[in-house]
Amino acid sequence: MTWATLGRGRLSFTLLLLPAVIYVLTWRLAPALYTVWLSLTQYNIVYDAAPQLNHLENYRRIVHDSTLGEALRLSVIFAVLATAVELVIGLAAAAFFDSDPPGRNLLLGIFLLPMIMAPVVVGTVWSALFDRTVGPIPYLFELFHGPDVQWLGTPVTAMVGLIFSDAWEWAPLAALLLFSAMQAIPREQHDAARSDGASSWQLFFRVVLPQITGMLVVAGGLRLMDAFLELDKVIVMTGGGPGTSTQLVSMYVYKQAFQAYDLGYASTVITTLLALLAVAYAFYLRHYGRTLMSART
Repeated sequence: MTWATLGRGRLSFTLLLLPAVIYVLTWRLAPALYTVWLSLTQYNIVYDAAPQLNHLENYRRIVHDSTLGEALRLSVIFAVLATAVELVIGLAAAAFFDSDPPGRNLLLGIFLLPMIMAPVVVGTVWSALFDRTVGPIPYLFELFHGPDVQWLGTPVTAMVGLIFSDAWEWAPLAALLLFSAMQAIPREQHDAARSDGASSWQLFFRVVLPQITGMLVVAGGLRLMDAFLELDKVIVMTGGGPGTSTQLVSMYVYKQAFQAYDLGYASTVITTLLALLAVAYAFYLRHYGRTLMSART
């Protein structure tokens, strides 16, 4: 349907479309443009009465900001490891549910519960689980004479704790996407492979896995980009510590904006990150298109 064929329905179409247009312009485009403009200014809300244009000075500052570089490195490590764990757990869970176990619908509903929880709640739950005073995880280690692990108290264990909490929350999403892809595979292919003597492992790796590669790329790409900007659980569980060992890039921006009150530089970092993520997303879509085409052929 084109604009010319709408005829008298043009007014109704415009009125129905208007709320969505207002929402995009007011809550999406306008703040984005304002952030880009702030990135070209020096604006500390404590010391500056108004933003002062400094052109590209903030962007030159990014190049020499070693703290930001470390935050980016930690974000990449967290995003890659968390996504890998979530895909492995999600793939195993999807294969389990695809085997049609007894009570599958009930088990699937329970398994998906963490996904609908707010990230702040997830962070609070895992902080309580790791707490050395009341947490059940340190208690179990002590009960079975395990090592005295300083959960969330050392750089390594704090990062591991964040990865565990993120995987607990978002592995169900990966499982749901992969399970839907597995359900789309005709059962006749399973029956044919089993009649030819294929084992369960051969059936999975030679029949199922090649046909869900596209969805695997989708799940991995979505989680990788989302995990790269993780903030809520970092604030609740570690606050970026110990020291700056879990200060991911979103936490760095948060501190610049709401602790140092340097909105100009924080906007610069956000703008740069969004530009980099846009480029990465473009490559991701291009690769996904190729993967989907190869899977179809």
